[in-house]
Amino acid sequence: MIAFWVFSSIRKKIRNNRKKKILKQGVEASATVLNIKPTGEYLNNLPEFQVRVQIKPQAGEHFEAEMTEILSYSKYDSMRQGSQVLVKYDPEYYKRVIFLQMAETLI
Repeated sequence: MIAFWVFSSIRKKIRNNRKKKILKQGVEASATVLNIKPTGEYLNNLPEFQVRVQIKPQAGEHFEAEMTEILSYSKYDSMRQGSQVLVKYDPEYYKRVIFLQMAETLI
């Protein structure tokens, strides 16, 4: 049990450090939600979801990436297949993506 706690603590720290790096150095882009499904895990009574998106960078080819995000049920209900979202991705490794906000909140 202690080993699991240590492993998950290290994993969370690595994930948070990557998110901070992407927030500082990442490239902002529009994305379309391709699929969203719950992982079965919760953080502070909020469910975690696996979200697959197609990213449309201003320069270059479209590409797909997956991210794991904690979302409230109201955000999940409004984020369906085909929804537009704003993301940032790591230009060194395109598969590392973070969710910024839904496009409806940009208007």
